[in-house]
Amino acid sequence: MKRLQLEDLAKQLGYSKTLISMVLNGKGDQYGISKKTQTLVLEEVAKLDYTPNKFAKALRTGKSYFIGMIVADISNPFYSAIAKNIESTLFERGYNLMVCSTEENDEKEKRLIDMMINQQGVDGIIVASTARDGLFLESPRFNRTPFVLIDRILPSYKGHYVVSDNYGGSCDIVSKLVEQGCKKIACLSITPRHLSTIEERIRGYKDSLDRKKIPFLKELMVDIHFNSIEEETKNALRNLLKTHSDLDAIYTINNPIATAVLKAFREDEFKKAASKIKLACFDDIDLFNLIDIPVLSVSQPVHDLGKRAAELLMDVIDQKVTEQAVITLPTYMISRK
Repeated sequence: MKRLQLEDLAKQLGYSKTLISMVLNGKGDQYGISKKTQTLVLEEVAKLDYTPNKFAKALRTGKSYFIGMIVADISNPFYSAIAKNIESTLFERGYNLMVCSTEENDEKEKRLIDMMINQQGVDGIIVASTARDGLFLESPRFNRTPFVLIDRILPSYKGHYVVSDNYGGSCDIVSKLVEQGCKKIACLSITPRHLSTIEERIRGYKDSLDRKKIPFLKELMVDIHFNSIEEETKNALRNLLKTHSDLDAIYTINNPIATAVLKAFREDEFKKAASKIKLACFDDIDLFNLIDIPVLSVSQPVHDLGKRAAELLMDVIDQKVTEQAVITLPTYMISRK
């Protein structure tokens, strides 16, 4: 059966191909087409069971109407929430979203970017990069594709960014712990340590301790590896409690580590510690509202991070933004009793 073409619609409806295309693409109001005409076109098109050919549209416009998104771990509630808001914003503009995870592997990230650009032909990419710098994004293979980086800033790369105030949020939460009477605060970080988010949160931790006249103890700073969070978190807790019996707070750099601490606290070995140690986390997830242990958390504006990243990428694609844009969004703290 022959596929119904736009030319066939124009003949059957008595309207130009341009007018029909504007209505089908949701641009009737923008181009002054009356509501009555728009309704008539849509009703008649529905009767004819016409589906626009996406490939033909891509050839006609030079766009694929697909956007790539690359993050460390899409199962992390932080990134999945951002992806949801990016997807809904892009959908309103007629774009689809393709999401991939790197598992904090910078070589995998480069391969995914290459696949998205050279095999899938995406119109732009939103990425939370694991790389140490942005030199690879400036290579001829990638530099013609619009990029917006979220969550993390790459040294020397003068690109477009949408990030949270990691340093300020970290300062706030550590200061709050001190105000609550905590004097020995461990910090459980995550690898890779070179990520700007991690660097800024650790810097906030150290600076806040310094301002509060509390000495920074190197042995209270523990790195947890991305691929073995639960096991290493439990070992870190065991060692910290053995060497620092007066430990009164644990500050976790992200929510997967906080979740691992909460799981450990349910075990007999750590139940006593759980009753006296305050837990803080740079991130906020629904789990914290469902448990008996109060978690002090920094909430990031995931809705705005996703929405602003998608809007910025659309503006870059449409060449409305040509100079470097760096958007830093504020965080806020959530206390629980």
